[in-house]
Amino acid sequence: MSTVNFYAKGQTLQWRTAEIRGVGSTIAVWTPTTSTRVVLTGLDIGSGPGGTIRFTFGNLAGAKIVEYMMSASTSISPRFDGIESTVYDRSLFVSVSGGTSDGWRITAYGFELN
Repeated sequence: MSTVNFYAKGQTLQWRTAEIRGVGSTIAVWTPTTSTRVVLTGLDIGSGPGGTIRFTFGNLAGAKIVEYMMSASTSISPRFDGIESTVYDRSLFVSVSGGTSDGWRITAYGFELN
């Protein structure tokens, strides 16, 4: 569904921020409220060390949403028309490879649907 349709249905855009440090670290960026699903519409990613950053629903190896290889000290802001989790109560996780200096800064934008 288009992002415009979420607004038309009265949904409010939400965002979550996180910082991640450490090689091979995985954290939950967005844990939805009970009985809801996350619809991801955008990311802001700042890379201190550089490396690979991967986003998944539910911390499942085969459920990769997007993955980016970034140089040190770069930022990107990809936007999506709506990447919707098909399972309720499934968190949005991020995992990184690369050095530990300065960490990674992440903001995820989207909606929660029931």
